[in-house]
Amino acid sequence: MSRISSLASNTLLVQQIFRTQQRVFDQQVQIASEKKSQDYTGIGTGTQRLGNLENSREALLKFVQLNDQVDTQFNITTAAVDGMREVIVDFRRSMDNYRQLDGKDPARVKDIQDNAFRSLQSLQDLLNTEFDGRFLFGGSRTRTAPVDLGLSTVAAFQAKYDGANVVFPTTRDARLEDFSFSKDENNTDQLFIDASHFMQFKQDGDGNAATPGSSTITATSSLFQNVVAGSTITVTGASANNGTYTVDSVATSNNISTITIKTEMLTDESNAAAALTYRDPDPPRLTKTIATPDLGSLTFNRANNRITAANAGALSAIPVGAKFTVSGTTLNNGDFTVSSNDGTNIVIEAVKLTDDGLTSGDAFFDYFSNTDVLFTAASKTIEVRQSGTTTPVANSFNGLAIGDSVTVAGSASNNGAFTVASIAADGSSITVSEAVTDETDTTGATFTSTASNFRQGAGADNTGTGLVTGTQMVITANDKIQIQDSGGTAVKGVFANLKVGMSIAATGTASNNQTFTISAISADGSTIDVNQDITVAETDTDGARLTVFAADGTISATPYYLGDELSQTVRVSTRRDFEVDLNAIDPAFEKAIRAMGTILQGKFSSEGGLDHNEGRIDEALFLLESSLERSVAGNPPSGNVELTGNIEQVQIDLGYDRVLLDTTNKLHKNLIFFLEGAISDVENIDQSETITKLLDDQRALEVSFQSFARIRQLSLVNFI
Repeated sequence: MSRISSLASNTLLVQQIFRTQQRVFDQQVQIASEKKSQDYTGIGTGTQRLGNLENSREALLKFVQLNDQVDTQFNITTAAVDGMREVIVDFRRSMDNYRQLDGKDPARVKDIQDNAFRSLQSLQDLLNTEFDGRFLFGGSRTRTAPVDLGLSTVAAFQAKYDGANVVFPTTRDARLEDFSFSKDENNTDQLFIDASHFMQFKQDGDGNAATPGSSTITATSSLFQNVVAGSTITVTGASANNGTYTVDSVATSNNISTITIKTEMLTDESNAAAALTYRDPDPPRLTKTIATPDLGSLTFNRANNRITAANAGALSAIPVGAKFTVSGTTLNNGDFTVSSNDGTNIVIEAVKLTDDGLTSGDAFFDYFSNTDVLFTAASKTIEVRQSGTTTPVANSFNGLAIGDSVTVAGSASNNGAFTVASIAADGSSITVSEAVTDETDTTGATFTSTASNFRQGAGADNTGTGLVTGTQMVITANDKIQIQDSGGTAVKGVFANLKVGMSIAATGTASNNQTFTISAISADGSTIDVNQDITVAETDTDGARLTVFAADGTISATPYYLGDELSQTVRVSTRRDFEVDLNAIDPAFEKAIRAMGTILQGKFSSEGGLDHNEGRIDEALFLLESSLERSVAGNPPSGNVELTGNIEQVQIDLGYDRVLLDTTNKLHKNLIFFLEGAISDVENIDQSETITKLLDDQRALEVSFQSFARIRQLSLVNFI
C-alpha cells in the first residue's frame, strides 16, 4: 500500500529541487560567459596554473605595447636621419659644383655660403625632432631641444667667426668643448682673495713690442685645464676684453693655467724693406704687389696698429677691407686686413687683448708693510693705517665676524681680549664692546683670534699668525722678498694664498718699485722668490706696498649640443635589451655641421673669407663624405683624427633595431596566442557538454516540480 509523505521527506525533496535549480543557474551563467567560474575559487586545482598563465600573458602584452611605441619612435628617427642624409647629399653636390667653377666670384661664394646656412638650419631642425613631448636626439635630456647652432643670419655668423682670428673649430673636441667659469675655486673665502677676481689679460706675453706678440689669459688655478686648442671662447663681464676668440694653445704649470689666443698684431719695426701683395677688387681681380722702390721703407707700430710708408701716397691703391700680405720684413711677415688707409698710413684690423689685471684694476692681494694701529677710546674702534698717514688699510680684519674674540698683544696700553661689535665695510677697522685706551701703535701690535679665516694665510704647518702690524719688507739680492715683524722674525702665511706665476707689484720702496713674477713661495708663506734680477737689496721700514691684480669677467665656450651622452636601455623582452645611444653629437652629424660651418665662416674678400681660403673646400668635402659613407678615400683635414661614425652606419643600426623589435614582437604575439589557448583550456567550458548537462538538469527539475505538486495534492480527506 502507498505511504503518505512525512515532513522529513518533504524537506529533503525541496532541498534537492533547490540544488537542481542552482545547477541550472550556474550552467546558464557558464554558457553566457563561456567560463567555468566567475572567480578563481570555481577553478579548483587549476587556479595556480591559470594565474601563472595570465601573468605571463600580461607581461608579454606590455612588452608588445612598449615595443610598438619604440618602433614608432624609431620610424620618426629614421625619417629624420633620412632627411639629414638628403640635406648633406644636396650640400655635397653643391660643393662639387662650386669646386668646378670660379671660387673667387662673389656671387658664387654668396650662393654656396647661403646654401651652407640653409643646410645648417635644416640639420638643426631635424636634430630637434620631437615625438610625444620628447626630443629624440638629446640623450636623456628629452625635455630640452638638443641643438642650438647660434644661427640668426649669415652676417651674424660671419661676424662671430671671421675665419681669420676667430675660426670655426676644425676638430671635434674643439667644437664640443663646454665650460664656463667666473671665479677661482681654489681661493674662495681666503683672506685678501676676492672670489670674483681671478684673471689676468696680457696683450703681449713678453711685454716687448719689438718681438712677435701673443695675447694670453691667465688664471690663478687650473681653470683652463679642460680647454683644447681650437676652441672658441667668449669673454663677458670684463672691462676691456669682451669678445669671441680662438684658442691657439693651452699651458698649465704650477697651478697656473694660461691660454694663448689667436691674434693679429704688428711688431715694432723701422726702416723695413718690404713688399705688400693684395688682390685688386676690380675685374679681372688681378694680384698686385707694391715693392720697396715704390714704398721706400715701411715702419710698423704695434700700439697704433699702423704701417707707414716712407713715400707719401705709396699705399693708396690698397682699398679698405682688402686683405694684403706683407713679405720681406724681419718681424712682420703675414696676412692683414685694411681698417683705414690715407694713402701713406694703413691701420690694420688688429685682434689683440688689452692689458687688464696686471698693474691696475682691482687688487685681490693688497699688503702694506709697517702699518700703524689707531685705538680710539671714544668710539671703541681699532683701525689699521698706512704708516705715518691717516689712510686706512682695507681688508685688515677680513675673516672676523661680529661676536668673535680678538686678542691684542705688543701694544703699549691695549693688550687683552676684545669682542667684535662691528666691522667696517672695507675691513680696515673694528668696533669692540670693551673699553680701549687712546693710542697710536707704531711698534707692531699683533692680533689673533679663534676665527678660522682671520689669518694672513696658512703656512705649511697650517698655523696663521693673525694680523701683524709694524712689519718690514726685506728684499734680498738673491731675488727674494720676505715679510718680517719689527723684531726681524719672518711672518708666516703672508703669501700663502698666492700662486707661482702671479705678477706682484712693489711700490713705495727705495730701489725696487717694479712688477715681479713669483717663481716660488716658501713653505711657511713668509717669503717669495721672483724671476726678476734684484740688484739692490733693501729693508724697507717706511711702508712699502705689495699688490696682485686681476680682472673681472666670465670665460665660456658653448657647444651646439645641449643634451647629454647618456644612453637609454630598451628592454624588448625579459631576456633581451639594447642600448639607444644616438644623439646630436654622433660623428655623422657633427662632421657635417663642421663642414658647413667651415664654408659659411668669413666674409667675401676678407682675410678669413672663402675666396682667400680655398683649402677649406677640400676639407669640407672630406668631412661631408666621411659623414655620409663608411669608407672615404684620402686623409682627414689638418691631420685630425676623425671618428668613424656616419649616416650609412646610423641607418644600418636603426634598421637592425627595428628588425629586432619586429622579430621580438612577432615572437611575443605567437606566445600570447599559445598562452591564451592554455588559459582557455583552464577557464573556458565545453559548450556542448554544458548544454547537455543544462538540459538534463532542466528535465530533472521539471519532473521534481511535477512530483512535488502531485504530493502536495495528497490529503487524508480523500481516503475518509
